[in-house]
Amino acid sequence: MIHTLTLNPAIDKLLFLPEFKKNITNRLQSDDASMGGKGTHVSMNLHNMGISNRAYGIAYGETGSKIIQMLEQYGIEVHFLQKPEKNSRTNYIIIEENGDCSTLASPGVSLDQDIIDEITARLIEELEPDDSLILSGDTSNCYDPCVYNYMLQKLKDKKIKIFLDASGPTLEKCLDASPFLIKPNQDELSQLCGKDLQTEADIVSAIESLSRCNIPIIAVSLGGDGSIVKYNDTIYRVIPPEVSVCNTIGCGDCFLSGMIYGIEKNYPIEKTLTIATAVSAATAESRFSVGFDPVRAKKLAGQVKITQLN
Repeated sequence: MIHTLTLNPAIDKLLFLPEFKKNITNRLQSDDASMGGKGTHVSMNLHNMGISNRAYGIAYGETGSKIIQMLEQYGIEVHFLQKPEKNSRTNYIIIEENGDCSTLASPGVSLDQDIIDEITARLIEELEPDDSLILSGDTSNCYDPCVYNYMLQKLKDKKIKIFLDASGPTLEKCLDASPFLIKPNQDELSQLCGKDLQTEADIVSAIESLSRCNIPIIAVSLGGDGSIVKYNDTIYRVIPPEVSVCNTIGCGDCFLSGMIYGIEKNYPIEKTLTIATAVSAATAESRFSVGFDPVRAKKLAGQVKITQLN
């Protein structure tokens, strides 16, 4: 069974305009609402690909109720803690006609150790050995930004497969738990390795320096330039298809969802990378921050290019 965790879920308010300019009145072309939070994005994308999963998280107040309702209406099995007080966050995403996207992120409700222990206890009770747990997204609202590491220590006896999409000290500390997959972007990998990574060779060297951590899959996302992925001892360069970008928010979450999908289906790594890249590209064409057109993704899959670098 696949489980996602979102400690700081949100409603994303999408604001579409030709061009954002400072110090003037910007008039919107349109606006919309979408699910926010990386774990919830993974749950919804997996459901879109026909993979059932459970969504765990913490929701507060009226906004939290809307988050749970959106997930349930999408067909997700929701195992959130729901609290009546306060309010889960709302983010604002400015989307310009040239494809530039800017996020104004609210901090969210502060989480103390008691609430983290409550959601961790639920995970311990409900997860089974060999299940998969996706830990992704912001933890800056937690009493300890390295809370994922704390939770992994509590969950280590469950022997579950961990997919980690985190950054900074959180990512660094969680390496000791040897997650099954990590997905840093170029800047996050630079920070992790303590050096500025400029070239493809720099990135490959940085990936290889993490061999001591025994992580089967290291997927370094490069935005519109694709990804460099190490699978066991082989490193792949993945070039995405060219698309007309509408909204880049959520593309990385969709890439991760595609990776999980391929792994769950026991596909060869090349096919898994192709699917992950295609669904991510299809997401970039969508106006929403989660979801994609499966028919379009299937067409784009034929344009993905993969080469081995070693």
